[in-house]
Amino acid sequence: MERRTAGAVAQTVPEPIASESAHFVSADSLRLRSDWFNRMRWIAAVGMVAASLLAVEFGGVVLPRLPILLTATVLLAMNTVYTLRNRRVPAVDIRAELRVVKLQMVLDLLLLTVLLGFSGGVENPFHFVYIIHVLLAGLLFKGGEIHRMSLLAGLLFTAEVLGEATGLVPHHHLSSGPEMSRDWRFVASGLAAFWLVLVACAYLSASIMRHNRTIKDDLVVRQQQLMAADKAKIDFFRYVSHEVKTPVVTAQSAVEAVLAVAGADMAEKPRDLLRRTVERLRQATEIVQGLSDLTRGPLHQGQDVRDVNLNRLVATLLDGQQTLVESRRLRVEVRLPAEDVLLRASETMVDKVLGNLISNAVRYNRDGGRLIVEMHDLGDAVRVSVADEGIGIRPEDLGRIFDEFYRTPEAKAASTLGTGLGLPIVKRFIEQMGGEIAVTSEPGRGSTFTATLRRS
Repeated sequence: MERRTAGAVAQTVPEPIASESAHFVSADSLRLRSDWFNRMRWIAAVGMVAASLLAVEFGGVVLPRLPILLTATVLLAMNTVYTLRNRRVPAVDIRAELRVVKLQMVLDLLLLTVLLGFSGGVENPFHFVYIIHVLLAGLLFKGGEIHRMSLLAGLLFTAEVLGEATGLVPHHHLSSGPEMSRDWRFVASGLAAFWLVLVACAYLSASIMRHNRTIKDDLVVRQQQLMAADKAKIDFFRYVSHEVKTPVVTAQSAVEAVLAVAGADMAEKPRDLLRRTVERLRQATEIVQGLSDLTRGPLHQGQDVRDVNLNRLVATLLDGQQTLVESRRLRVEVRLPAEDVLLRASETMVDKVLGNLISNAVRYNRDGGRLIVEMHDLGDAVRVSVADEGIGIRPEDLGRIFDEFYRTPEAKAASTLGTGLGLPIVKRFIEQMGGEIAVTSEPGRGSTFTATLRRS
């Protein structure tokens, strides 16, 4: 039998973006980038030492080892201070974070210039490492700050190159060829290429990050609007649940009382009308209760948390369906672990999840069909499957069965008592417990719902 799968449909509900984190550059976001920058600095310092030693040992290059190692040591010591500071000082003030990160980048550029002076100056092909700092400035800062940091990088490199060209700064030649640091044509062309790339990278970096900030700001606004709309819907559901439940229950009790007292003396037609009224009122009560369940917030799931005996709960739920099971001549197969399976969770939520799945399997099964409840203890989770041999679900409906109030045409034809809220409640409760819900189905052959309930 071919099976069509609608994978795990549970999605993690996103947390609202805090007002501080909503900004592209905030204290928290800047701290995260600063931590990343610190990690990159460890790699850069180690790479700097390794490259220098390799150049001296195997490249025939004469470089002052001690100054280079001292520069790397200073960089590592500074990075240790940065790392410890980020661990111990909370990110609260965006201005303080910006000052610290700017100071780090300025010191990095100064140390890079010193290192370049000890390793060939303009002859060193790695002098374009300055450009990496420009790109990093684009990740850390906003437009004007990016350009100021780029200007500082360009001025430091230019000062170092001109210092060597004029003899004010000692030059450490890299190769046995002619010394190029005092060839003004070479110096001028090198500086021109450097500034061209520097300005282009600064402009592109600022433009890209400005575009990204615009996109993020728009996404934040859209998320806030969606969350406000969702809250308004939930508030409306709660209002309806509160205001409608009492009069509906009162009306149902009154009609049931009339039937109990005077039903035997009534004619068949009005008695049947009152019976149907009771059924409709009972359905309305289920809708109200469903709305109430659907609007249970995550805070409510901790109110009745205890060790739930799933073996016992499944048995209780099946006993509650026994009358309907017998009238439909269903064959019930229960496959549970020999030892009781305990799950620490909200008993109300677990009861609603398994109760809805078992009730649907009974209601939408075929007469004489099988109802299979199977459970597996996975250690960090419990997997419960409920299968039937009933009406099934068409492929085009699989993506909608967890929508509120949606019922497939086949479900409506099989039973008029459904509310369209059972599966949405199942999905929401499982999501709030950190689990997943999946379904496989084939029209006319039955459905299997599999709930994975995770142990926290």
